[in-house]
Amino acid sequence: MTYFTDLDPITSDEDIIDSRTVIARVEYLQALADDDDADMIDDDEREELAQLRELADDGETNVADWHYGAALVRFDYFETYAKQWAEDIGAFDPNAATWPHNHIDWQAAADELHEAYVEVMFGDVTYYARS
Repeated sequence: MTYFTDLDPITSDEDIIDSRTVIARVEYLQALADDDDADMIDDDEREELAQLRELADDGETNVADWHYGAALVRFDYFETYAKQWAEDIGAFDPNAATWPHNHIDWQAAADELHEAYVEVMFGDVTYYARS
């Protein structure tokens, strides 16, 4: 997972984004936008703020743990995420080179895990978060 500071732009190129990072970045950019000095925020930051506000609105509405730290997983990283999560909870041993570990259909596993997730949009990119 990539960790950001308030000063780091958040882009839809990230595999996983923590919702708390989105919240902090929106607050930071909003403070810049609200400053009386118009030079505090540039056009790229304004566009980022608009996209992050939409993401935050979607997340607050659809993601139960939005304010507590929900992982937003980019659609094309979800299979890798499912495999990593299975390792993390002890359901899969990546060092086992025997059956059944070397015959798991990770796409099918990710598809089943996906049923517990909702889609949220960041710009034109789909992310999944646990509902």
